[in-house]
Amino acid sequence: MTPRFITFSGGVAEYIFGRESASHGDIAKPLANEIVKQIKARISIPIIEPLERIRATVIGASQFTVQVSGKTIYLPDMDVLPVHNIPVIHLGLDISNHIDTDEIVGAFKRNADILDLEPSCRLAVAFTWDGAPEHWRLLAMAKAIMKFAAPSGKRNEILFLMIDGDVGASLGRILHDELHLDGKIVSIDGIKLRELDFVDVGELLDPPGVVPVVIKSLLFPGNLPCK
Repeated sequence: MTPRFITFSGGVAEYIFGRESASHGDIAKPLANEIVKQIKARISIPIIEPLERIRATVIGASQFTVQVSGKTIYLPDMDVLPVHNIPVIHLGLDISNHIDTDEIVGAFKRNADILDLEPSCRLAVAFTWDGAPEHWRLLAMAKAIMKFAAPSGKRNEILFLMIDGDVGASLGRILHDELHLDGKIVSIDGIKLRELDFVDVGELLDPPGVVPVVIKSLLFPGNLPCK
C-alpha cells in the first residue's frame, strides 16, 4: 500500500512545521532541517501537521541500575568526584588470550565514532578483563588506552576506566607512573557496562573504599558533554 501522507511528532516536529526557530543545544534543529531537505528532494506525498506535534516519540528514555565498584580502584584525586552523565565507549573485544594494541585502538575509535565523540572528551572506556594480570598484558592494554585517549601524552578532560575485572588500580598506576600520562584518571573495576551506557560516579565511600556507580542505559544526544 502506498502511504497517503507523512507526519512527525516530538520536539523535532516543532522545527519541521516552523513552530520553533531557537536552538536549545541539541541536534533537533539541524536534524529537522536535514529531514525537510531530504523529503523535498525525494518524496512527493504531502506532509500533514498533527494537532499534537510536541508529544514525545520515545517513552521511557532511561533505565537506571546501580553497581558498587571493587576495592582495587585508582583514585589519586578524590576531588574529581562526583561526576554525572559520562558517556561510555565499550571495547567489545575479547582480550582474554591476545592483546593487540592497534586492534584495541581501532575498536575504541569505531565505537567513539558511533557516539560522535572525540577521544579527547570527558569519557569512560569500558572493557572486560580476563586472564592473568601479568605486567606485560597490563602494559599493553595501558598503551592501547593511551594511544586512543591521549596520543600526545596529555589530556585536558578526565579519563575514566570502567573495568569488568580486578585490575583497576594496576592499570591506573601504569598509565600515570610508567607511561606518564599527563591528566586526571579514575580507574574503577568490578563494573559491568555495555554500549550506549552513561554513568554517574559518586564520591568515595571510605570505609569500605569503593565508589557507587549509577548506570543509565539511554540518554538523549543533547546530554553529551563533548563532541
